[in-house]
Amino acid sequence: MFLLLPRKLLKLLSVAVLALFFSAPLCADEPDLTLQSAYKEALANGQYAEAELAAKRRLQQAIRDGKRDQLSTVSLLNDLAFAQYRNEDYDAALQNYELSIVLVESNTDMLNWRLVEPLLGIGRLQVDRGRPDLALLPVERALHVHAVNEGPHSLSQSAALELLADTYLVMAEYAKATDVADRLVILFDRNYSRDSTEIIPALMRKGRILGAALEWRDERDAYSDAVSILRKRRNTSSALMARPLIALGSSHQAEYFHEYLQAEADDELPDTMLLEKAEKYYRAALDHAQSADIPDWRITSEAQLAIADFYVLTEQPVRARRYYRDAWQLLSESPERAGQKRQQLEMIVPLWQVTPDLTVALPRDADDGAPNSDYDTGYIVVQFTVNRRGRLTNIGLLEIEPERNAAIEAEVKSALTQFIYRPRFVSGAAVAIPEQKIRYQFPVVRSSRDDSQ
Repeated sequence: MFLLLPRKLLKLLSVAVLALFFSAPLCADEPDLTLQSAYKEALANGQYAEAELAAKRRLQQAIRDGKRDQLSTVSLLNDLAFAQYRNEDYDAALQNYELSIVLVESNTDMLNWRLVEPLLGIGRLQVDRGRPDLALLPVERALHVHAVNEGPHSLSQSAALELLADTYLVMAEYAKATDVADRLVILFDRNYSRDSTEIIPALMRKGRILGAALEWRDERDAYSDAVSILRKRRNTSSALMARPLIALGSSHQAEYFHEYLQAEADDELPDTMLLEKAEKYYRAALDHAQSADIPDWRITSEAQLAIADFYVLTEQPVRARRYYRDAWQLLSESPERAGQKRQQLEMIVPLWQVTPDLTVALPRDADDGAPNSDYDTGYIVVQFTVNRRGRLTNIGLLEIEPERNAAIEAEVKSALTQFIYRPRFVSGAAVAIPEQKIRYQFPVVRSSRDDSQ
């Protein structure tokens, strides 16, 4: 773990990495403000490779100017690490966040406020790379640094608390995640009045955590509290009203599909009233977004996509197409919206996925039915087309190792037939997306020959 490495070792690491990084030919001098603007613009448009290049050039200039070991370089390292993180180059991002920590500790101390950004950066990337256990220590340290520098009740720690809650969520530690969400609400309560709109983000975060824990009623109470605050503050004509309404729709929709997946017989199917309420909230959210005194295109597009996705999931493609078309037009109105359009409508966005049971081909222990623990790992690669309605067609086997396995192949195909994606759009029209691939690993019982070796 990076926090336990000796400082001298980390300093040697920093010199080695920087030497490797700057062995490439230096580019010509470019104004820092130009590179900074290019970095921000690339991030806003989702062009993370370009953002990384701009960050590297800024860092190159700082190193060439003799600022490698100065605090001013910390923000440049953080920018580069963030671009690499968004580009899913987690190892490089981790390395640069660690270098940033080295610089801060070498020039100040181990409790300096500048440590917060790289610590949280490491926490985020560890969560995203599937190692939330490695995120806990840096996030908790960031919270400690906040408390030392600004006191235990400072609002500046809210980002760290949100990340801590997300970390517990990924670890399925729902009780701990909910406790952190309550800390967030209390934190905002201490700094604002209970009916202030400033508390709404904390309520929304708490609701999302409760939803992940399948505490549907408590989740909706949190969103309803947000709606009540806006009504008390007479902000019903604000676009902000749309977000808790979208969340209320999503909660009802999620409960319906969760129960649908759990049902084993027709008489166990969930009440369709859940879907009726979801649709009602989505429509109300869109009405508020579109009729707001000061419209917000981001919130309006969120509402349009939410109701369009609902109609895809409930097999109403004609209605879905209308709202997707509206969202496309809205996101095409200015260049600043191009990044959002690319991420939301020009890429594949999963709406509903079922995890296949890849232990189906294993023998079961007689006592508890658990998979045999003495196994190796195989893999299967399948190819499919996402059609214009977001369903999967042309599902076919591309590769399977160590050998064909009828049970695994049938289980994967059964799961994929239930997948639903948001349709992908090109020039405002939904298009089919062929030759999509997905890879799963599955356990394989070791052969007796392997056991004897």
